[in-house]
Amino acid sequence: MSASTPAPSEAARSTSLLEVMAFVWSYWRHVPWRFAVMLVGTGLGVVLEVQIPRFSADVVMVVEELLRDAASSEDAWTAAAWLVGVFAATSAVKQLYLRNWMYLASQVMQRIVTDGFRHVQRFSQEWHTNHFAGSTQRKITRGMWAYDSLADTLVIDLGPAVALLVGFTTAMSLRDPALGLYFGAAVALFLVVSISLSVVYVAPSNVLSNEADTEVGGTLADAITCNSVVKSFGAEDRENERFDATSDGWRLKSRRAWLRSMDAGLVQSIMLIGLLGGLLSLVLLRTETGTERVEGSVYVIATYLVVNSYLRNIGWQVRNAQRAINELDDLVTIRKTEPQVANEPGAPAFRPGPGAIEFQDVHFGYRNQPRAIFQGLDVRVRAGEKLALVGESGSGKSTFAKLLQRLYDVQGGSIVIDGQDVSGVTQESLRRAISVVPQEPILFHRSLAENIAYGRPGASEGEVLEAARKAHAHEFIAKLDHGYATLVGERGVKLSGGERQRVAIARAILADAPILVLDEATSSLDSVTEHLIQQALTNLMQGRTAVVIAHRLSTIRRADRILVFDDGRIMEEGTHAELMARPGGRYRQLVEMQAFVLDDEEPERETA
Repeated sequence: MSASTPAPSEAARSTSLLEVMAFVWSYWRHVPWRFAVMLVGTGLGVVLEVQIPRFSADVVMVVEELLRDAASSEDAWTAAAWLVGVFAATSAVKQLYLRNWMYLASQVMQRIVTDGFRHVQRFSQEWHTNHFAGSTQRKITRGMWAYDSLADTLVIDLGPAVALLVGFTTAMSLRDPALGLYFGAAVALFLVVSISLSVVYVAPSNVLSNEADTEVGGTLADAITCNSVVKSFGAEDRENERFDATSDGWRLKSRRAWLRSMDAGLVQSIMLIGLLGGLLSLVLLRTETGTERVEGSVYVIATYLVVNSYLRNIGWQVRNAQRAINELDDLVTIRKTEPQVANEPGAPAFRPGPGAIEFQDVHFGYRNQPRAIFQGLDVRVRAGEKLALVGESGSGKSTFAKLLQRLYDVQGGSIVIDGQDVSGVTQESLRRAISVVPQEPILFHRSLAENIAYGRPGASEGEVLEAARKAHAHEFIAKLDHGYATLVGERGVKLSGGERQRVAIARAILADAPILVLDEATSSLDSVTEHLIQQALTNLMQGRTAVVIAHRLSTIRRADRILVFDDGRIMEEGTHAELMARPGGRYRQLVEMQAFVLDDEEPERETA
């Protein structure tokens, strides 16, 4: 998908029941023998449970005959043993297939959450920019647990319940066709009403409740992630009010969903009472002898006691299944969303070379902007050249760097590195050949050593230390209580901006890629540290192609060539000396403007 392609609407993202079940089946089919054991086990359990009313009636009848001396004690013990045996066998079978189900469920749930993570990881930077990290995480984990709920409902509860009802209807019809007909019709009516209530009455409120739940997660993540901004403006109360409003919406929508669920349960209770009353009435009215009435009543009551919990829970299970399907919707949508920047089928790995770069008639625009940024951009960067990009914010400098890494696909033209079109090689191999030091470095909540070695995970301790020394990060790291084992906090919040930037520079030094992108790499450093790191960066750039994005123009005086961007076009290019020699030139204006600002600030510093 190009950057100008419209995003699917919320309505278009909804998934069908068939898609959800196909999603679930795609995981079940990877564990075929465990799933087969589950089906055989539940089937055997149903067959055994259907026998319980029959053996219960046999025990009562033998006892009744024993009281009339029409049967022996041995007959009574035999009947009781059969009943106990059926219960024991049913319990044993359930234990076996449920233990098997635990293994199957844990395997599938792990695959679901890891697949969701891997899929989201491959989405474009634009996708991640437009989606809350907290909401995305919540959708994946909630989808994993929704699968667990749906699978349990279908395989453990609802499936066996429906099979059991069919089995009891068949057994009852063989015993008494009229009784079986009534039982089957009453159960069918119960199922139709229960499912209709769940789908039409309960499910819509569950959807709203889920949306509110996602909004709560997104609001929490947004406020907590930006906690430093909240504190800097003393806005805790304002954020509290905002979250209170969000959580209040969740409370109202969730309460409505729960009350509707209870309403459906009330209707089911009334229907179950009617089912028992009808069955007993048929037995009492149709049988002629007292013995038949006793046997029939015991059979009906035993049957009712077995199916009552199944019937009562069927409505609940249908609602659980419906809710789980709704909660799986987001994860299924993520699964069927194609990566916006995708590798071509069979794309080869990028072959790192000397680092020659060509932008050939490149057209590109962000979809949320009315016009394209680049309209036929042509730039050639020689291998080993130090190229500086300058210009006002929004002029296209950072977009140039993003397209170079193929974080977005161009809409026209091509970008070629060492003779290879970046769209024709794998993204991962391309980006491994480009070291980036961003303006706002982001670190993992891991140790400093792990963060520095992220570009070369197999680096030795000595190599990590050497990279840190070159980036002038070793000095502050050595002073920490845990040194290189220090955890830096989420996104590196335990470090200052300058410290984070030095760690990012050390990471780029250790990665040792042939192409280097420096996006305001020294913007968060004080003057003394900046001077030290400029020397480190100069050494780092030796023998590499470097693209340097700079607002502080003092940092690019030694660049081989400077491109001056304005509204996506290159207005000027040349060395620092050549551009400064142009009276009225755009670059010279920018340099003089920055010098004037610095001179104007100097008296204030002296006064301070």
